[in-house]
Amino acid sequence: MMSLLLALLFGIGFGYILQRVDALEYKNIINALRLKDLTIPKFMLFSVAITCVGIFSLRTAGLVSLDLITTNVVGNIIGGLIFGVGFAFSGYCPGTSIGAMGEGKRDAKYTVIGGVFGVLLYTLIQQYTNFSIAKFDIGKISLVDIVQINPFSLAVMFSSILVIIIYAIDYLEKKKIQG
Repeated sequence: MMSLLLALLFGIGFGYILQRVDALEYKNIINALRLKDLTIPKFMLFSVAITCVGIFSLRTAGLVSLDLITTNVVGNIIGGLIFGVGFAFSGYCPGTSIGAMGEGKRDAKYTVIGGVFGVLLYTLIQQYTNFSIAKFDIGKISLVDIVQINPFSLAVMFSSILVIIIYAIDYLEKKKIQG
């Protein structure tokens, strides 16, 4: 029960932040995808950097354990293609569609409905056919296993790279404005 409450609390907090940075606005999402306004990508990179260090700090302190799911390259490719097509058509990803629907944006509800139908369709296809992507699982692997570096150190290095990318984007944007 506590984990559900924490998930709800973090979801509300993340939704609030998405709303505050205007990441729920269709035009802002489209401008980010067209590389015209990189505010949302910079916010996303910063969020990943902070979360990465935070989660691995908690893991190092023994306060959380991270359970891996199996890696399925075929499933990742299919899921990525479906996600990309849905994102391209609607201008929303799952999180922003829920947030935009909460703001009363009518176009977002169609994205949410499409996502629900997509999940139902996949479930039906999987149940009534022998199609299963489970045979493509390659096991529980992570970057930590591959590079064999202390997990917290790897998180700090990864987050540092993301912050450098954010500064590089800012630098290039300012240089472009100055002409």
